[in-house]
Amino acid sequence: MSLFGKSKSQSFLGIDVGVHGMKLVEMQNEHGRAKLMTYAYSERGLEEQSKSLLDNPQVAANLLSTIVKKSGATTTRAVSGLPQNAVFSAIVTVPKLKDPRQMKPLIEGQVAKLTPIPVTEMILDSKVIDEEKLKTPEEKKEEKKAPPVDPKKGELVRVLVTGAAKTLVQKYVEVFKLAKIELVALETESFALIRALVGRDRSTILIIDMGAMRTNMTIVERGIPIFTRSVNVGGGQLTKTIAEQMGISLADAEQMKVDLSKGQVDGVPPQVELILQPILTEINYSFGEFKRLEADSAKRVEKIIITGGSANLPGMVTYLSQKLNINTYVGDPWARVQLPQALRPVLDEIGPRFAVSIGLAMRDME
Repeated sequence: MSLFGKSKSQSFLGIDVGVHGMKLVEMQNEHGRAKLMTYAYSERGLEEQSKSLLDNPQVAANLLSTIVKKSGATTTRAVSGLPQNAVFSAIVTVPKLKDPRQMKPLIEGQVAKLTPIPVTEMILDSKVIDEEKLKTPEEKKEEKKAPPVDPKKGELVRVLVTGAAKTLVQKYVEVFKLAKIELVALETESFALIRALVGRDRSTILIIDMGAMRTNMTIVERGIPIFTRSVNVGGGQLTKTIAEQMGISLADAEQMKVDLSKGQVDGVPPQVELILQPILTEINYSFGEFKRLEADSAKRVEKIIITGGSANLPGMVTYLSQKLNINTYVGDPWARVQLPQALRPVLDEIGPRFAVSIGLAMRDME
């Protein structure tokens, strides 16, 4: 689901603009499968991460131009992702009409009740999420012949609506224009993560994307993000905690965190458990809301996939598995990508940080 744009390019860039910096992946469509061509990233210091790169379009554009050039990318066509905490996402129920265009004002009417931003100031995208595959071919044929449904009565359908403020979208457009990169599409990070980490898996899955400043949670059912949640806790908080407890600089604390993630540690270090507590609270809240939305108390998440820059923190997988009694894994965004096996150890290490950009680059290869 993208807020604008279609591309028929055989090779394109997935560019993730985050508070931690920028991440870029170039993928080529190799007989219907993504092939890694190149990748690059830039990082910002923890003290810089309180301000968005998008607040200074020229600086962001210069940085984007630099990493594209240094990566040796062969295309300037790109897909970028909108941060989950800045995107409106909701499921609304509307009458099912034969002409989808007639449903648009009904959907917008529902959205207007849920968002503080006027609908006229947003770019919206919608997708009917009721399972079509459960219907037989004969039922689908009869459905096409059926007369239009009266909006006041008749069959209702659930619609997933995502949207973003036009002002935010314009910031992306300006940055990419200044960088002379063709922005062919913008989509939400949750869809990029589903593409990279879930693929065709129809299970009910919780994706936890733990970044520098925020942790985003998405419950996915049949490949659709049914419920999203974001909390102001991330790897940056762990860095600050280590610095404060040990009386060292943020740079040294960040390096210690990196060393910690690479080492063999029994159990969960207290600093890691400290930042996992609020995340665990939000996960349990998300589970409750998901059951409420589904109106089925027996419905439950079947597995958890962790990704993001802090996905490899020691003890996270074991901790969440035990606390929630759900199988938990670190996601592998390279699983559906052709790549040089000689680079696999390096790519495995950086993979969780690149999950969004990988999913963005794979957008037209579904």
